[in-house]
Amino acid sequence: MATGYEKISKIKCKLRVPMTVAMLAEAMDCGPRTIFRHLNALEQENCGLHKFKKNGETFYVIQTEQKVDFNQKIVKQLERLKKTMNDTTPLDLKNRKLIDSVISSMQTTDPDGFKAEAITLDPNYIMDYGPFCDHKAQDCMVSKLLSAIREGFKIRIVYRSTNEGTEKETKEVCPIKLVMRVDTLYLIAADETYAETHVFKNYLVENIMSVAQTNNCAMTLREPFCVYDHYKYAFGKYVSTDDPETISLVIKSGWLKTQFNKSRFSPPAEFAEDKDGNMIVTLKLRLTPDFKTWLFGVLPDVKILKPESLKTEMLERLKNTLKEMKA
Repeated sequence: MATGYEKISKIKCKLRVPMTVAMLAEAMDCGPRTIFRHLNALEQENCGLHKFKKNGETFYVIQTEQKVDFNQKIVKQLERLKKTMNDTTPLDLKNRKLIDSVISSMQTTDPDGFKAEAITLDPNYIMDYGPFCDHKAQDCMVSKLLSAIREGFKIRIVYRSTNEGTEKETKEVCPIKLVMRVDTLYLIAADETYAETHVFKNYLVENIMSVAQTNNCAMTLREPFCVYDHYKYAFGKYVSTDDPETISLVIKSGWLKTQFNKSRFSPPAEFAEDKDGNMIVTLKLRLTPDFKTWLFGVLPDVKILKPESLKTEMLERLKNTLKEMKA
């Protein structure tokens, strides 16, 4: 449960753009009375809270004079520079478009918005994920995503799926969490389908080509995001909506027993022993490609008790593999 201080801080982040009481109430998932109480608290602070009327509605915004002057001075200089250019000269036309683009990109009153953010780590802390690792996210990208999550704004991302031949897409999403799952960094976010499906999407941070924070408020979750619920019935990286199945395995080797004892599953794995003292592990998982690939790799150390369909599939894979190797 968020404290009063956390709620005040969140409202401050929302008020970087003008908002009415009704807009704040919707963004914070609370009533107008609560918003008025928080606004009264902000008025007692020297935080630059301003109130103005527009189209018959009262808007609130936090904006210090220093921040206003920061942008106004630069924009005015660029506008004066534009006026010196000739519309009939190709070079001047090109430069005018460039200036317009710069002015458009400066629609923020926060000077920190012009600074490249970065996460600083101890230089002696080395994250070496070994071969076939796809964690290549840049610190600057991570910092922008974390900032959007903290401040509660939607982001616009340019994303290219891992599947070959797919085109890049521009999406506007509500960022929820950054999660490292099996050496891979994911952005968990809600897209336009969330209201109907209540399913969060996983975006591989490495495949996010660019990210821009919008002025649109992200939704407020009624319950805190739970990573274990999100990855319920998942073995590795894959999250799907397929029906989970009950899987029982006899574990033959000591090293694999240790791995299961140290691992965390959602829901938790159940452990038992057969009459010979062998470990029996029962899992409730979705039979995703990464689980089947892992299981195929440890077949000499396990015996599949159920489901029968999984045992049959692994047998067929073995036959096909031997056939290919002998060819």
